[in-house]
Amino acid sequence: MKDCSNTYVYLCGVIAIIGIISTSYFYLQSEEQKTNIESLRQDRNLFLNQTKQKDSQLLVASTTIDELTSQLSDLKDDLEDLADDYRDERNRNEDFEDQIRSLSGTLGDLDKLAKTDKELLQKYSKVYFLNENYIPERVSKIDDKYIQDGKPDQYFHARAIDHLEDMLKAAKRDDIDLKIVSAYRSFDEQTSLKGQFTQVYGTGANTFSADQGYSEHQLGTTIDLTVDSVNGTYGSFADTEAYEWLLDNAYKYGFILSYPEGNEFYVYEPWHWRFVGTDLARDLHRGKDTFYELDQRKINEYLLDFFD
Repeated sequence: MKDCSNTYVYLCGVIAIIGIISTSYFYLQSEEQKTNIESLRQDRNLFLNQTKQKDSQLLVASTTIDELTSQLSDLKDDLEDLADDYRDERNRNEDFEDQIRSLSGTLGDLDKLAKTDKELLQKYSKVYFLNENYIPERVSKIDDKYIQDGKPDQYFHARAIDHLEDMLKAAKRDDIDLKIVSAYRSFDEQTSLKGQFTQVYGTGANTFSADQGYSEHQLGTTIDLTVDSVNGTYGSFADTEAYEWLLDNAYKYGFILSYPEGNEFYVYEPWHWRFVGTDLARDLHRGKDTFYELDQRKINEYLLDFFD
């Protein structure tokens, strides 16, 4: 009986010890869990705080991006406005430069026109009078190789003589040896010549010789041409290859036939050629017109480029 009692006491002690240990274990476990939970709670709070900070930073960043985007858009609009203003200003400047160039060109044309003798494109030949005091601004001596044998020195308008020489050289290249019989004649020379013709032909001289003041030769831009085969019979010049060459080519160098067949001023003069500028000569050739049939106002439009 005593043994049983001891055993019971022992078992109770063991159970008590186990209970104490269990209680201690569970207590320790509970405290550790509390500690872990608290640590987790702190971590969570820290994470939440960090998240709030990040959210705040993101919000600030988003706001900043929106502001920068808006500023960039405004800047883009400003740049486009500036580009438009620049283009407008550039266009205005270009227009202004065009006006200056146009004005400069106009002034240049006016100056050029003022320096070009207006008599050079007038109609003479019983139409318009060239007074006895008129002389070309300057004449140059024509090379002797282009002058008909036995004729004195001949002169041509200095600013147009290059056109004359170019034509004579071109003819020579085509085996046409043109010779000049007469070029510039002064008022007095025309008076003397007309007097000589009148003595020989009487009033008939008026059909082929101009009175002084009405001769194109006084301008210094007119020549009488021939070739050796004509032998002084100038009317037969119309039957030569040289005349055909002139009909086909003279306009290229600014020369026209003043008195073609059927003109109302003088007899047909195939030898008589006048420099009127390349533009007018070309247009007359293309239109199959004659100088004296063209309106004087239309002719005057060619004066600006007369020597070009």
